[in-house]
Amino acid sequence: MISSELRMNGARFLVDGGPDTIVTRKPEAWDVSYELGILNQVEDPGSETRGIYVLDAGSPQPIPLSPFRFVSSTLMTTRGKLRMLAEPFQPAREDEGDESLGDFVRRRLGGEALDKVIGPVLGGIYNTDPNIQSIMVSSPVMREMEREAGSLVLAALKRGLRRKKSSNGMKKPRFITYKQGIQGIVEALVSQLTGDLRLNSPVRYILQEGGKYKVYTADGEIHHADALVFATLANATADLLTNIANEAGKLLENIRHNHIGTVSLVYRESDLPRLEINGLMIPRREQRAIDAVTFTSKKMPQRFSSGYAVLRVFVGGGRPEVVEYDEEKLIDVIQLELLELLGITALPLTYKVFRWQNGFPQAEVGHLQLIDEVEKHLPSNIALAGSSYRGIAVPDCIRQGREAIQKILTTKDAKRTTVGQAAQQEAYP
Repeated sequence: MISSELRMNGARFLVDGGPDTIVTRKPEAWDVSYELGILNQVEDPGSETRGIYVLDAGSPQPIPLSPFRFVSSTLMTTRGKLRMLAEPFQPAREDEGDESLGDFVRRRLGGEALDKVIGPVLGGIYNTDPNIQSIMVSSPVMREMEREAGSLVLAALKRGLRRKKSSNGMKKPRFITYKQGIQGIVEALVSQLTGDLRLNSPVRYILQEGGKYKVYTADGEIHHADALVFATLANATADLLTNIANEAGKLLENIRHNHIGTVSLVYRESDLPRLEINGLMIPRREQRAIDAVTFTSKKMPQRFSSGYAVLRVFVGGGRPEVVEYDEEKLIDVIQLELLELLGITALPLTYKVFRWQNGFPQAEVGHLQLIDEVEKHLPSNIALAGSSYRGIAVPDCIRQGREAIQKILTTKDAKRTTVGQAAQQEAYP
């Protein structure tokens, strides 16, 4: 999670390279913010559903979120709308097996809902093809809702009635960010950690020695460890496991990682056409060079100097090669797309490019079963945590981090107990 501040003629623009908001339905990030004492740094970006459009046959169409707009929308056919309205009457899946996000949406809401609405939105979030993306990783809440009430609509109504304030008495917004950008939560964690913390120390390889580990870093140092937590992407973890858990490493090589990039562009507000659009999702079927556009300055105006507009463009999903373009070519391609899709003719005053090459894990159907198998081949004093494993969102990563530490501590306590029992038996045969 990286945030960057652009400055130009005294103007200030804070932009995020990865996620710029965190959903609070998964409470882990909110809870950690409370524990760190940084709730005063939390900001509410407002509803992320206002002014969201999807590109359909080359034309931006608003995603209908109210009953009236749903009925009057031309995005879907009457048949497609009726199929969505019939969702409460569709039979629920009885087994617990995994399925693709695409199969789930088609089963519950129909193929048109997938193609026109759900697919573009979730495809934009997860940078993948919904027809291969695991529902159990990308959106397990939808399967939970189906199990809970037999219907997404009925479950949503029930959950709405149960919604309460958070445990510390403060009402949680649906999404949060931080005054310093999403990086703020990382900086707060680092500032409060104790012990021997090494930053910017790439690990070259790891060797095992008597049930313990020797970690060799790029600066030539050797660190000795009783246990290891890998918070790295699966492609990096696979390499590092070569000498200590080779079978687990080979299994991790089955996880694909795609290129992804974000480009934040700054314009004079007066140079842009007046648009109601806050975000534009672009399905792969449209065959465009970009995946999505968000108007960050509309979502979080407090971050930016007045009189300017900041757009964030996502690349890499449908056209991974675009991430590898040099900056000049990348900006030219983006400008052409913005001209054709939104009528933006102005050139950006400044911009910031973030690239994550082979940095976005693809959790395909059966992904969690694969991770289960990987963990069977890991020693008890090695744990995994991070976006390649059991969920890609920030709260998922926080949860996995806590679970990894708990696993290590439990293993350590179990070994201590075993040693203690052995000592007692030796003392009192």
